[in-house]
Amino acid sequence: MAETFEEYVGRIEGYVEGRDPVRILRETPRRLARRLDGVSRRALTSPPAPGKWSVGQILAHLSEIELLWGYRLRTMLEREDPEIVGMDQEVWARVGRYERRDPAASLALFAALRRAHVELLSALTPKELARRGTHSQFGKLTIARIARLLAGHDVNHARQIEALVKGRTGRARR
Repeated sequence: MAETFEEYVGRIEGYVEGRDPVRILRETPRRLARRLDGVSRRALTSPPAPGKWSVGQILAHLSEIELLWGYRLRTMLEREDPEIVGMDQEVWARVGRYERRDPAASLALFAALRRAHVELLSALTPKELARRGTHSQFGKLTIARIARLLAGHDVNHARQIEALVKGRTGRARR
């Protein structure tokens, strides 16, 4: 049976429980770079099965999600309780041509955007972290909760990437 949206959110938030989300956000690009060091482009761009994303497609997704949430965070800092429209990741993958993207370029974009967002999040006051927006799928969100959700999203995709790399190379990468 497919995971419901509520189950997904619970799983993602569970990955971060008791951990510092900003630390996870800061470390993810480096961890991914270490895991992918030496893995061939072919291994990174080959989907594991029909309809499943390759490592390269996951990296493209991470870079675009980072771009999107960066805009959303800044909108929440600018306006009182803005509306945050959800997105369809499959449509973004199709129109963004994730299957054609260079995995190294996607990782570099993700890392650059993430550095800027970690710097922003680290500088926010408790009052700013409590600012809210209303998301079409998640409902009311604070900036602090978004940081936790993004960190859980990182853990989720880092685990997927690790499994894909291990499956392609026969061994886990560090």
